[in-house]
Amino acid sequence: MTKMLMLPVKIIRTFLKLAGVRGALLLAVGVVIGMLIAPTSGARLRARLKARIKANREIPEGAGFAP
Repeated sequence: MTKMLMLPVKIIRTFLKLAGVRGALLLAVGVVIGMLIAPTSGARLRARLKARIKANREIPEGAGFAP
């Protein structure tokens, strides 16, 4: 049970050894900025992107080649 509880601490310690304190701080700052800037949830963003792609694929009338 203690091994399971200490696993996150070991992972963080290993990451700090590999990336250094500066790398870990930059990662944390990037995650925080990303969370603050994120405009919507993932499901809403995917739906909006699907609608935009669908609208772009439709060819407006009169935009095709004349025979």
